[in-house]
Amino acid sequence: MLPVPTTRARAAFLGCIGMWLVGVLSQSWAPTALASAAAILLVAALAATVPLGRRVRAQRLEFAWWLAQRDGMMSGAVVPHVPFHVRCYVRHRGRTPLELTRIEPILAASATVQDLSPTRVPVPPRARTEFAFTMSAKAVGRVVLHGLAVSLRGPLGLFEVPLYFPNTLAIKVLPRTALVRNGKPKILAGLPLDRPGRHRMRRRGGGTDLHELRDFQPGDPFKSIAWKASARAGQLLVREVDQEVQQTLVLILDVSGSTRGGSPGQRKLDAALELCASLAHLWLDRGDRVGLITVDGRMLANVLPGEGPAHLLRLYDALLATTEVVDADLTAVDDTAVLNIVARYVRHQDGIEFPEARARGWDITALARHVRTLATPRNTELPQAQSPSGAELRRFCRERGLSLPHRATSLHGDKSRGLSSALRIAGGRTRAPMSVMLVSDLDGVVDYDPLCAAARLLTRRGHSLNVLVPEAFTHATPNAEDHLTSTLETIYHRVEQRRIREARGYFARFGVPVTLFRPGVAAHSGTPQRPPLGTKVA
Repeated sequence: MLPVPTTRARAAFLGCIGMWLVGVLSQSWAPTALASAAAILLVAALAATVPLGRRVRAQRLEFAWWLAQRDGMMSGAVVPHVPFHVRCYVRHRGRTPLELTRIEPILAASATVQDLSPTRVPVPPRARTEFAFTMSAKAVGRVVLHGLAVSLRGPLGLFEVPLYFPNTLAIKVLPRTALVRNGKPKILAGLPLDRPGRHRMRRRGGGTDLHELRDFQPGDPFKSIAWKASARAGQLLVREVDQEVQQTLVLILDVSGSTRGGSPGQRKLDAALELCASLAHLWLDRGDRVGLITVDGRMLANVLPGEGPAHLLRLYDALLATTEVVDADLTAVDDTAVLNIVARYVRHQDGIEFPEARARGWDITALARHVRTLATPRNTELPQAQSPSGAELRRFCRERGLSLPHRATSLHGDKSRGLSSALRIAGGRTRAPMSVMLVSDLDGVVDYDPLCAAARLLTRRGHSLNVLVPEAFTHATPNAEDHLTSTLETIYHRVEQRRIREARGYFARFGVPVTLFRPGVAAHSGTPQRPPLGTKVA
């Protein structure tokens, strides 16, 4: 790249013009000679700065960075709104000292650089120089640092040569629950219904605490008969006991386009992710089992109920994957637009172009072959696309954090179809009582009949269903400067209230509560509370 003049060089150039004008107007040779000497000095400094970038590349100036480990956090992970440090080093193998200025990490809008110090980094010859900067993530997901842009100061600091170090660093941004975790989830032995937990369930026969004695009914097992009490009463009595058993929770998370509106950290999706993570952590910590189903018109991920620290990490991965949707049926860009995005990125990042031989455009086959060599070996799942090459390019966007705009309206029709299908999948796994929590804003649900049918099925099988609705920040402020914005917020808030009243009317017929939770409450609460569950009879 060509050198860029600094503020000092611009001031010197304006001074040369001024002295030259003074010399011409006053017909004096001294200002003219001084202006000519300054101009020659600027040209000499420019000529000395031009080969600086090529010389530095020949001397193999190395750059690397990594995430500074934080106590209480897993390696390579952070949490939203908590500052973290990224440490860097530059190894200079040449013989001349260098100075790095205008240091700027290239990253997406999901994170911000809070403190970049020092702003100038002197790099001595044949040495390794370290520096660091502080960042903060706005929401759950992944922060991908694509590279570091710097400038090399030339002689006298008059010109700078811009350089770019392409070095990808991916940082996981886990829910805030990962920061407040105390201890590890319990790992228990035995069958799920026989393992001790903290949920009291009424059972007939074996147990620990006596609940009541009642009359014998046809179908009761003989081992549950209290023979001594029956002899005293003169009739058969059955003993019912309470026992603490392991419970199963299945979270169904709606991640459709209606939950993605707003800035990162203030969206409904961010609050829903934090809530699901809090519930999963709480239930696993109490010895229960947790599963997760994510829905966006269709089922995206299905994590079967499990337990233990490894399962909590699987749940975190599934929650983070909802922020990186790149499938063709869920995004608002086709494979041609994705091709242009990836081609420009590879040209800037790797310095490689893939033009077509006889047409204006890009060679999608060669580009897909190139990005396939850069794919992570563990990431073998391909997203939906219009062609196999398009699937490779979309997977590359997901790995490198190249966000694709989400589709505002789903191609799968009414949202209730996907949610009801997820409810049936969750309730159809076992006849054992379990808790199912549907986290959705219900925006886009036109026909409640499929949801009501699924809720009826769950309640008939003895499952407990709860609907949790994130409340958007739509309350109009009295001091709003934009009257139109305030009016639109008020209208949307009223529409949202009407939608909640309608949902409560439908679900009340099956005893299913619909609860509102405000974004930010689940994300910043220290210890999430476990919702009350009704007593189930085994």
